[in-house]
Amino acid sequence: MADEWLAREHGEFHLGLARFLDPDAGLSEVREQAGGHEDVVRGLGLVLDVEGGLASILHAEDAVDAVDAVDSGTTDPGDRAWMPDADVAEVLRALPAQQRLAARKDPVIAACVSGELLVRALELLDDLVREEKRTGTGEAFPGPYVQRFADLARDYARARRFALAEPPALTLPAALNLAAVFARTFEHDLGAARRPRDDAHALTDTLDAAARARDPERVRAYDLIARPLADGLAREARRRLHLPTTDGLVAALLDGTLDDFTDADLTGVNPNDPALNGIQWSETGTRWPPGTDIDALRNRSEETSPYSRVYVLGRRPKGNSRAGAGVRV
Repeated sequence: MADEWLAREHGEFHLGLARFLDPDAGLSEVREQAGGHEDVVRGLGLVLDVEGGLASILHAEDAVDAVDAVDSGTTDPGDRAWMPDADVAEVLRALPAQQRLAARKDPVIAACVSGELLVRALELLDDLVREEKRTGTGEAFPGPYVQRFADLARDYARARRFALAEPPALTLPAALNLAAVFARTFEHDLGAARRPRDDAHALTDTLDAAARARDPERVRAYDLIARPLADGLAREARRRLHLPTTDGLVAALLDGTLDDFTDADLTGVNPNDPALNGIQWSETGTRWPPGTDIDALRNRSEETSPYSRVYVLGRRPKGNSRAGAGVRV
């Protein structure tokens, strides 16, 4: 009975409504509008990056969330790594001590640094070849090239932790030999990081052959081989260190950012672990395990400056006056 009543009432309602409206025409119009909406969306897709716009909106919301977290005091050191305006060196210093100690031993971090140094060496070599063609042979290279060469040699010493005398005078063969050394180091670091190194091996062979022939013009492969490899390692290092960008990463590593433990809690580490060589520690700020012989640590360390009470554990590379010379990557 109820179904019959509903059907009868619905019919009467439809007849009454039809006196004033055309329901079928209205439905057709709605369907046409829906179809037109799809056409509009397709048209916009041809001229606008809808996905990119959505991504920028989401990133803006993330930035607002990060600011809100700071304002509310709920951001911890791990979250600070993803703040949009964070400086890479600041983020690295904010990492927990155990994470920084692990990063100092990570072969991917070492390969990231050696790859960037190789690219810099190859870029310098290419610039030197162009400069010599422009000015003619027999002329000394301008000061900026000499400084780039010296910086590369010293950065290599800082990264590999050995003493290095003043670099030789800048010549094309000297720059070529330096690039060949960097290539062999990079190939070794790729192996330690368990990364494919066929391309790096090919580049090493090319550089060695060019060095033997004293012909730097035979090297034209850094854009095709070295840079993509170095960029990939930098991105992997960024992910492992939870950084917002790779910009400034290698510079921060070479400056010893991972080595600063002058205000760190090291009560859970073994002070005699050789992996600690190169870290900076402070008599007043670094916390060691109970019973640690501080005098013995001091005897195994070098004070950064007289009466600073800040030390570098183990032997530092010489020939470098910048802070953080005891970097280990």
